[in-house]
Amino acid sequence: MVDGFCPEHSPQYYEEFLREINHSREFRKKIYDKIGLKDARRVLEVGCRSGVISKELRAFTDAQITAIDSDHLAIAEASSNIKGVEFFRDTEEKLSIRDESFDVVICHYFFLWRTKPFGLLMELKRVCKTGGYIVALAEPDYDGWIEHPNLDLGKFHKESLKGQGANPSVGRNLLSLFSSGGLETSVFVNARIWPKEELEDCIEKEWQNVLNEGFISEEEYNNKIEEEKKIIAENLRIIALPFFSAIGKKVILEDDIIDPYD
Repeated sequence: MVDGFCPEHSPQYYEEFLREINHSREFRKKIYDKIGLKDARRVLEVGCRSGVISKELRAFTDAQITAIDSDHLAIAEASSNIKGVEFFRDTEEKLSIRDESFDVVICHYFFLWRTKPFGLLMELKRVCKTGGYIVALAEPDYDGWIEHPNLDLGKFHKESLKGQGANPSVGRNLLSLFSSGGLETSVFVNARIWPKEELEDCIEKEWQNVLNEGFISEEEYNNKIEEEKKIIAENLRIIALPFFSAIGKKVILEDDIIDPYD
């Protein structure tokens, strides 16, 4: 199981993470507006990795920003490259942060890799102020993978993720997760069709990862690449992956909080 989101363990999914960040910037800004991020006083980012989102948050708000990750190397990289953000190492399972400390608690591409998401959500809720927001900026839903013609690339992605202990359908589970945690929840979906240029650049690497994980033979790999190149050249290839985002407002009521994963 990956401890948090570790690109050194899952480079292919880190690349997907970076592609998603680049294309969904305007989508995230709409979420920032919905939660009044500009007016927040204290913001916490959990699972910050190298600080890509941290840097964006710094440019969007004058709030005091704290960013944490369980990987000390990621924290070192982020703190050396990004100014105006307090970075430190912490474990998400039990944050060394006082109750009701932050107006906004944000994570991105975070719950995908967590085997006990409800407990983690409750920890994020603990450090969030009443009336504040917990935001999952993007969680993929590989059960919603769209692929035409169907060459089973999405199926192999799901098998790979499950083998690493991830939850490929975490995106569609955000509503039940946040609602079960007693949060007033809104959920949004963002998706795109991979452009032809991106397919040309990355499709061999996508199938190389499948080959490296032992899901197909060398012969099958060569056949897949030949077929991919043909349908991409003819502009007939469609791949799209939906990403879910959730905004949860922390309210006073604590009744009927039930772990949906228990």
